[in-house]
Amino acid sequence: MGTPAVVMGRYIFTPAAAYSAPGARGTLHGEGKPVELFVTEPLLGEFLECLSRAQNDLDRRWGAQEQSNGNVACV
Repeated sequence: MGTPAVVMGRYIFTPAAAYSAPGARGTLHGEGKPVELFVTEPLLGEFLECLSRAQNDLDRRWGAQEQSNGNVACV
């Protein structure tokens, strides 16, 4: 299964599949029209990956905090 599409305001970004041909790009659609991605697609994909890692880390920390009744040190 590939990376899911991400809704960003009125735009939807669909990353290229990990098994795509070299040079394959994700797609960005807004208001029913495609937006060409040349330079920005790798940067956007990397940014979304960083956000996903940050969200996973926050979920892990908040889960640990809830299990310890709020008595957990930041790691």
